[in-house]
Amino acid sequence: MIAVIGENVIDIFTEADGRFIAKTGGSPLNLAIACALQQVPVSYLSPLSSDAFGDAFLQLLQQRGVTAGWPQRSAAPSSLAFVRIDANGQPSYSLYRQGIADRDYTAEQLIAALPADCRILHTGSLALEPQDAGKLMPVLQAAKQRGIRLSVDINVRLQFVTDVAAYRTHIEQVLQLADYIKASDEDLAALYPALDLQSAVDKVRALAPTALLALTCGAEGATLYLGTQAIAQAVIQPEIFIDTVGAGDTFFANLLVQLLQLHPAGEALSTLDLTHCRSALQRACLAASLNIAKAGCEPPDKVSLDQALAQL
Repeated sequence: MIAVIGENVIDIFTEADGRFIAKTGGSPLNLAIACALQQVPVSYLSPLSSDAFGDAFLQLLQQRGVTAGWPQRSAAPSSLAFVRIDANGQPSYSLYRQGIADRDYTAEQLIAALPADCRILHTGSLALEPQDAGKLMPVLQAAKQRGIRLSVDINVRLQFVTDVAAYRTHIEQVLQLADYIKASDEDLAALYPALDLQSAVDKVRALAPTALLALTCGAEGATLYLGTQAIAQAVIQPEIFIDTVGAGDTFFANLLVQLLQLHPAGEALSTLDLTHCRSALQRACLAASLNIAKAGCEPPDKVSLDQALAQL
C-alpha cells in the first residue's frame, strides 16, 4: 500500500477561443493515480470537498482504483489553479488555496487515517506550505515511527507560499525524514538560487545522507543517487510532444512502484544496489514520456507501459 498526502486542485485551462476547461489535478493526487494504474493499492488521505469539484475528484479516484482514505468530505471548497501552457509545453499556474478542502485536517485525523498496511507515505508539493508544518510534521514522524518509508517530491513553488524563508526551512526538515526524494533541476535552482546544480544536489544529499535521490533534468534525463552510487537514464523522446503537465508525477510514481519490489520492507536502504534499479529508472522515464505525448496528466496503465517497454 502507498498512501498519499497532498493537494487536489482543479486546473482551469484557457482554450484558444477563450473558453475555460476545468480538469482535475494536483501533484500528489496525480502520483496516487499513476501508482494505482500500475496495479498497486493506493490510499489518498487528503480531504476532498463536498462541492461539485470534490465529486469529480472522488469519481476520478474510484475510476482509477484509488481508495479515498479520508473518512468524510470537507465543507471547504476545492482549490483552483488557472493554468497557462507556453510555447515549449511548460505550464505556469495561478493558485487559489486559502480555506480549501485538502488543507482541512488535523495531525490526529491524518495519523488515524494511515492504512495499517502502508509501506510508503508520499507527500510534497503544496502540502509543504509552512503554515501547515505544525500539522504535517507530526504525521510524517508518526509514519516513520511505524516503519513506513517516507517519499517526498519537493516540487518547489516559491510563488505560492506565505513565507519563503520558512518554506525552505520546512522543506529541509522534511528531507531529513525522507527515504525517497524527487527533485528537478528547476526545483533545486529555486530552493538554492546561490548554488550550481551539483552543489544543490550535494546539499540535499547532506541533509538526507541515507535517502535515495531521484533528480530529473528535463531533456537531459534523470539520475538516481544513493550513498556512493549513481546511475543515469537519458530522456526517452515521446512520439509526439504535447505538454509536460504531470510528467514528473508520473515518473516518480512509477519509480516508487518499482522500489516497492526492489526495496523489501525491513531492509535498510543502504542494502539497495542501484545497478538493480536500471530497468526501474528506464521504466519511470518511459512512463513520463508516454504522459508527455498526451494533453495534461494522463499516466499510462500497466498494460500500456509494459507494451511500450517491450518495443524499446
